Amino acid sequence: MTNAPKFVIGLEPTQAVEFLKQKKLFVDKIKQGQRYESALARATTVARLTNLDMLRDIYQSIEQAVKDGKAFHAWKKDIVNEFERKGWVFGHDKAISRGIDGTLLADPKTGEYFGTPRRLDTIYRTNTQAAFSAGRYQRMMDNVDNRPYWQYSAVGDERTRPSHLALNGRIYRYDDPFWATFYPPNGFNCRCTVIALNDRDLKRKGLDAPDDSSEFLVEVNRPMDKQGNQEKTIGFKLPDGSVRITDKGFDYNVGRLSYKPNLDLYPEKLAHQFAKSEMRGGEFKHVYGLLEKQVGALKNDLGNKKLTTEQMVGVRNHLERNFKFAAGRLSETDQKLIGTKTATVWLSDDTLIKQFNSREGQRFGLEDYAVLPEVISSSTHLFLNENKIYFFKVIDGKVYISIVKHVEQYNELFVDSFYVSDMNKLKSFTKKYQQIK
Repeated sequence: MTNAPKFVIGLEPTQAVEFLKQKKLFVDKIKQGQRYESALARATTVARLTNLDMLRDIYQSIEQAVKDGKAFHAWKKDIVNEFERKGWVFGHDKAISRGIDGTLLADPKTGEYFGTPRRLDTIYRTNTQAAFSAGRYQRMMDNVDNRPYWQYSAVGDERTRPSHLALNGRIYRYDDPFWATFYPPNGFNCRCTVIALNDRDLKRKGLDAPDDSSEFLVEVNRPMDKQGNQEKTIGFKLPDGSVRITDKGFDYNVGRLSYKPNLDLYPEKLAHQFAKSEMRGGEFKHVYGLLEKQVGALKNDLGNKKLTTEQMVGVRNHLERNFKFAAGRLSETDQKLIGTKTATVWLSDDTLIKQFNSREGQRFGLEDYAVLPEVISSSTHLFLNENKIYFFKVIDGKVYISIVKHVEQYNELFVDSFYVSDMNKLKSFTKKYQQIK
């Protein structure tokens, strides 16, 4: 990807704060009754904690602590004082101490026991590690034109888990599907990291090209939990036939939750090249295939060819993780015609899930998404209808239509729908919507 733009590299604490802020916002989107059905909830959960207010306070306080450079013990004292103020402190555990670590934390509404502040150490370290790891992901993605190869690096001491040590030293391209599951952290208190390499680094290691992880990634079942629930995950198969998996709740790329290249800042051709690479990349293909398979399985279980609105909401709650991919950039000409200050167009996992439901039986698949950046950047016809933009373009005999929604609250553009139609649709749009191109 030699033509990819070099994005502005911000300070790591700034990017870490943005990640923690996103986790807090995710909690706001979760409904209490959906906590165990929602992938978004699982991605932001803290073990044994179901009180969403307490969870939100924890993320907000960690966000502020990272922003202020506050040490762990100062943060713990402040958050326990906040819990006490809100009535979430419930006596002391004499077996521990009379001090702050002996304080019992519980939900006053339900009496649910959360633990003692000793647990906050793991919560703090796990979330700050994830936050800084997400910041590093942003910086490495900003520099993939110079260092497109990433190497998994485990600490390698007596505290390193065998499953993490087994991945140590493995080198894959930044867009290899390996990183969709195994970008660290891969468990509580994980200390693994990723090192970015260039062609010269690769040659020093005696390699002409990075490996391809596709043949080693397999779908497996996790061991059953105490309630008898069992979920599927992606494992890494070693030469001896054994399979390594992440800890439960860590089988996703934390960097994708807050990853946000601003294609608006760069020349059209470079931004377009980046979007094309994004939509053809291994990580997008991996996420696409995973969602397609899971939606198909859930639809089959529900016995419907096409899901109802209510069923669709349930499927999306079950699968959505708030991932998004840079699907294209508006041309400067179209940007002026539309009258928008933003030009980057995003494709979310939520939209993909909806598409799998509506594309049933149609000849429309992964290869069509590879041309989405082209449809967005150089459409032949353009229509407006309230907060939606309709892009129309014929490529290789196929009539492509992409509907992009302008989310005014965040001033962002998201793909709402993408499909293949015919020339009659153009006539219909001409009659129904405002044509600006």
